[in-house]
Amino acid sequence: MSSWNRWVHQPQDVFLRRALFQIHLWAGIAVGLYILVVCVSGSILVYRNELYTYFSPEANGPLPAGFRVTAWLLRLHDNLLFGQTGRRVNGFGALAVLLLCITGAVIWWPGSRSWRRSLTIDWTSNWKRVNWTLHSALGFWCFAFIVMWTVSGIYLSFPDYVTAVLEKIYDRDASPTYNWFVDKGEYWLAYSHFGRFGGRIWGCARVGVCDQAGKAIWAFFGLVPPVMFVTGALMWWNRVVAPARRMETSRALAEEAV
Repeated sequence: MSSWNRWVHQPQDVFLRRALFQIHLWAGIAVGLYILVVCVSGSILVYRNELYTYFSPEANGPLPAGFRVTAWLLRLHDNLLFGQTGRRVNGFGALAVLLLCITGAVIWWPGSRSWRRSLTIDWTSNWKRVNWTLHSALGFWCFAFIVMWTVSGIYLSFPDYVTAVLEKIYDRDASPTYNWFVDKGEYWLAYSHFGRFGGRIWGCARVGVCDQAGKAIWAFFGLVPPVMFVTGALMWWNRVVAPARRMETSRALAEEAV
């Protein structure tokens, strides 16, 4: 059987997939706390304008606690509370999540006979199977959202570097597509990160059903990566930690018996 046929029918036997699985597993554990902090704060900040309005201070009055919390969340999400250094760390974190997306997309493929089952959650099985199918299904259906957030997060963290790379690809003076792929691309990267589409898409008023629906979708799907972190951490526990602990317990019992 050729390598391609093995990949199509039995990808679990392909060395590359097993290697990428280990990268995906340990990278996910390494950046799990970062994902939790950034995504939860980002989902809340989708409604930051509404929060600022709700907690708007009275003239010459002290800033209310809710307003200060919202401002603190914004600093946490943008630069992890560490200024420009935190902004750079945020960019590298986004790169790590992009690596998770790429490796996850590769190892998601379960084989030609069972790929359809990976599109749904098997609620009838034991909790380990439910956890696995939840992780797999969420990864598939939310892949585009997560990639969009990581790419836009990289741009917002390193705008000058991203612009320099794009300008090397598209010559500003010679390329007729520069305005579309660079200027427009950067514009939409900035506004799509927080789902700010009101007034920017034909038929969507700045304040209206389209804008509010977009915010609700962004806030909801922004919580998907933390869920994937939790389900991934449970798989790591079941695959790595629990067997190691059972082996250690068995070894200890054997030594006591001797």
